Amino acid sequence: MTASRLRARAAVVLTAALVAPLAACTSHTVDPDRAGTVVVAVDSPCTSLNAGLPEGRTAGSTLVRGLVQDQLVGLDDAGAPVADPRLGTVEKVSDSPLTVRYTLAPDARWSDGVAVSPADLLLDWAARSGRFDEGAPRAAAVAPTPGSAPTAAGAPSASATPGAGGDVVRFGATSAAALAASATPTLDAHGMTVVYAHPVADWQVDLDVDLPAHVVGRLAALGAPTPAGSATAAPPATAAAGGRWAQDDWAQAVATAIVGNDHAALARISRVWRTGFDAAALAADPSRAVTTGPYRITAVDPAGSVTLARSTAYRGARPAARDHVVVRWNLDPLAAVDALRAGTVDVVAPVVTPDVTAALGRVPGVRVATGGGAVLQLQLNTAAGPFSAARAGGEAAAARLRADFLGAAPATALAAAGGAQPSDVVLATVGARGAVAPTPTAAGTAAGTPATTPAATPAATATPSPRDLTPGAPVAVRVLVATGDPVRAAMLAALTSAVRAAGFDVTVAHPADPATALWADPGAWDAALVPVPQAELPAAGVVDAWRSHGATNATGLADPALDALLDQMAVTPDRAAVAADLDRVAAMVRDAHVVAPLARQPSVTATVARAAGSGLPDVGTVPAVPWGAADLSSWWSWAVQPGS
Repeated sequence: MTASRLRARAAVVLTAALVAPLAACTSHTVDPDRAGTVVVAVDSPCTSLNAGLPEGRTAGSTLVRGLVQDQLVGLDDAGAPVADPRLGTVEKVSDSPLTVRYTLAPDARWSDGVAVSPADLLLDWAARSGRFDEGAPRAAAVAPTPGSAPTAAGAPSASATPGAGGDVVRFGATSAAALAASATPTLDAHGMTVVYAHPVADWQVDLDVDLPAHVVGRLAALGAPTPAGSATAAPPATAAAGGRWAQDDWAQAVATAIVGNDHAALARISRVWRTGFDAAALAADPSRAVTTGPYRITAVDPAGSVTLARSTAYRGARPAARDHVVVRWNLDPLAAVDALRAGTVDVVAPVVTPDVTAALGRVPGVRVATGGGAVLQLQLNTAAGPFSAARAGGEAAAARLRADFLGAAPATALAAAGGAQPSDVVLATVGARGAVAPTPTAAGTAAGTPATTPAATPAATATPSPRDLTPGAPVAVRVLVATGDPVRAAMLAALTSAVRAAGFDVTVAHPADPATALWADPGAWDAALVPVPQAELPAAGVVDAWRSHGATNATGLADPALDALLDQMAVTPDRAAVAADLDRVAAMVRDAHVVAPLARQPSVTATVARAAGSGLPDVGTVPAVPWGAADLSSWWSWAVQPGS
């Protein structure tokens, strides 16, 4: 058996040992280590640690990364930046040109004890700026498909391989903000200074400490540096001319290659950066899973779980409160509830269905928290179909028709039909601004359960206006929706009934490829009921979603006045001014009658009150996971303790 297979097998065995009672014990006796291990069952897998790739921004990956990785600046639910000075600081030091200074905390450490260095920041810049990618850089993320997270347009998957011989430089993770920072940053022993060619609104969250440069350098085999701290350490020859930017020689080698534009080294660096931190790679070699957060990864089973342990090297603001945390995604929702009852799982965050709600209500001592995640919106297609100017006989007629349809779709009634929290958030890519607060529920009951009989009360304003249609014939509207989700299925039923009286006949769209139809096949649907997650770059996410020909502009809306406002906002570094622009953008989008926010996708989390002496951890009440958020670090507040 190969070494990699032995490591993978050991990882699975370790995970099983942490989550299951000892086989030799009775049903009333548990492993003494179990009290310090919290097992969390979720519905989304962790597929990558790399936050720069689509695989690293899935819901499951974002959740795990929120506990194993700290950020210089994260995002709250409203898309506002949240700084962590214990890791370092991000400061704007000049407006003309926009200049941003990154300063690392002197005691910031990776989980293997290596100091966080400017080389780590420089690696993130190299990957996100597009400076070295061979081929036209692509900055955006493709619009979310029904029930899924967005993927990057033109960005290869984590398992993609470079060109023949592996000699192509391709990070494939260019960000809209970092594109404006194409000049090589200035490094010193304490941080990095970035100069932008023009102002950018998202400068605070543009770059961060993501992947460890010293691990990337080791895996890319850059030269043959000796271990950090060795008296015989011999950095690459170019380091003397450029300066010393890392204590670790592998990290220094990465920085030297980037500053020196070493093509051969950059090809290897980009390949490792892109492929070396997905779940399969981490399972085969857990030693590469080096992170900056309160927990470190000790084992990965790509098919089912990731095991985390308290990081002894951590010096940050939120030390671990548990010895181990195991995140599982290999249980179906009802099996997760059964495991919660049996004591093999401590926290469950299943998808919300009537069966799950009923099952949770039968668990003794259950504590249920409900909430909402990504905003469910009804978006109309203006590029083709009945809501387009070409079909309606001009933009004025198309706008009236869109207004009729949306006016006949009462958001409150549709949200109630799906058992969801109403939301009026138009610009969902910046988070839950304006969302209705969640309604507390009693223990043993869970909100977010679709109504048995969907409400269908047409709005009072739903009066059809004259249309260029056959008299008396209803307007056929194909709705792109994931009917496998009971929440959206119930909302669709309510929508179908509500708009019928206004002269619309709703059917489910059946595109050739449902996974890509929202953005790749506009001729296959007329309206879409989709969840819109928060964007990693709040302002750029709004620009991509609503500018003419924007990468995630699913509606096809093209408005020169709106484009001008979005272009202005994109180069506004002042947060207050950006917030004002966002309000204006939301108003203009509403006036175009292309979107109606309806509700937040329901979410539920449950725990159980453990009896004293049970040997099982009691974590108390845990909030519902706000699935769709770009940063889920705050959800883990129950698994960490306040820092000193």
